[in-house]
Formats: sequence, structure tokens, C-alpha cells
Amino acid sequence: MKKILALLTFFMTCSLFFAQSSRPVVSEINAIPKSNKTIKLTWKAPQNSTPEITGFLIFRDIKPITSSQQLSTLKPLIKLDSETFTYMDTLSDSREYYFCIICTTTNGTYNVILPSVNTTVNGARVATANTDEKVITPPSTNNKKISGPEPDPSEKMRDIPLPTPGLIEVTKNKQNILGPKAMEQAKTLGSKYTGTSNRITKLFIFENDLICPEGGDDYYLFKILKSSFVKKNFKASIDELTDFLSIHRSPEVTSRATFYLGESYYFAKEYEKAVFQFLQVQEQFPELSKKWIDSSLDMITVKD
Repeated sequence: MKKILALLTFFMTCSLFFAQSSRPVVSEINAIPKSNKTIKLTWKAPQNSTPEITGFLIFRDIKPITSSQQLSTLKPLIKLDSETFTYMDTLSDSREYYFCIICTTTNGTYNVILPSVNTTVNGARVATANTDEKVITPPSTNNKKISGPEPDPSEKMRDIPLPTPGLIEVTKNKQNILGPKAMEQAKTLGSKYTGTSNRITKLFIFENDLICPEGGDDYYLFKILKSSFVKKNFKASIDELTDFLSIHRSPEVTSRATFYLGESYYFAKEYEKAVFQFLQVQEQFPELSKKWIDSSLDMITVKD
């Protein structure tokens, strides 16, 4: 099970990184306790970003950072150059903290916030001694005290593994990768960035769904498309497609329905949710998904 979760996490984070390869948004943010005073932050920067990245701003708060408005009330911990991808934060208490990494570019600060991508959704606190920690030392047969330096707190072994902040939680319902609360709070705004609109205006429908099928999953999906999606009643299509996907369907129908759900979120102007739907089917529809992901990210930073 651990191997399966690790593979799923690896796949999702790789997909996120690939999808944002041309955007000034870092990915794979991770906050790991290293000692009783420090937390180590790591992240990955996109390749060939447009506009060019000039540095990184590190933010910290005692609650999840979910909006540009919240970000504007915080003072950056530090500004790093564009070649630095780790930061060791020193803390004086054991409270849970949340982190966010924002790119500065040649066009200004790119204040886009994507939970678990460039901002942590789980709190991280410095390592503290407790009953769950045991220091592993070699066995002694002569009852003499073993000489040598005291073990580093970061090297203590735990009976229960530490949670890894920043990783996407894998649940039975793959439609809720971040959970409803995190998704609801995922408000983003590129307030200081001047982008160009790349709006998509036409619905996309796969050829399989242009003609009414005889029955099965394809037929129920066709009914949803006919009753709400093609009529541009996107609130209804979001609800119906979400219900449709809550039941196990064939892989082909699931992929198409997930893509239509992404389109519905897109045209409902919920671009962050649209991105996460398109990411789920990026392997099945690579070029098509990239087109809609790029447009969704553009629309996040361009005011209507």
C-alpha cells in the first residue's frame, strides 16, 4: 500500500510540474522538520518560464495561505535568487506553520496560489522529543556508557512515521484530491502580473459522445451532456458529472467525463478546479489537456 501511495503521489506531482513548465509557479513544495529548531523547505522551479523568474519569496503563517489578500498581509521571510531551491527556516516555538513560495519575474510578482503545489496544505512543526521517539544506539554488553557526540534530533527514529506536509492526500474519491475545504479556499489572483488572455470560447465534445449510444455508461454520460452541458448550464453539469463520477465507471468513460467536468469548471470561471480535473486526464489526452490547463492558468491571472 505504501508503494502504491508513493507512486500515485509521484505521478501527480510530476503531472503538476509538467503542466506548469512554462508558468512562473513552483511545484512540489515540501516542508520537513529537521531538528527541534528548523524546518527545511524544498521545491522545484518550472523550466523555461515565461516571463523569466528572477527569484523566490518565502512566506509563512500559522494558518493555510489560500488567497492573495491573505498573502498581502504577510511579510516575506526572505527573498532568494532564482538558482536556490531550498530554505532552512529557524523557529523558536513548536506551533504548526504553513508555507508559500511565490515567484518574482521580469514582469513583477506572480501571485498565483495553488494548494499543495506552491503552498502547503498541512501544517509543519519542528521536531520535539516525545514518547513516540526512540534513540537507536548499538547494544552494550559491558554496561559502559558509549562515548561520542549526542545524537542529532533529526536522526531520531520514530515508531510512527511523520506526516509529510505538502503531499497530495490520496482518497477513495479521486475527484477530491485536496478535499472540499482546501478546494473552496483556493482563491488566486495575479495582482501584480500583466498576462495575456488565452480564453477558450467553444465547448469541446469527443466524437464518441456526438451520437446517442445504445446504453451503459456511455448513454448516461450522453444524457448529462445533452441535458445540461451543451445547454451551457454549467452549475447543473458540474453537479451531475460529479455524481456520475462518484460511481465506478469504465476507464474510457471516466476519462471523458472528468474532462467534461474540467470544461464545466472552466466555463463556470472556477479555473483552479478546472486545472485539477484536466491534470487527472493529462496522460490520456496530453495535448488537449495542456491547451486547457494553459488557458485556465492564463485566466487565473487575467481579470475579466
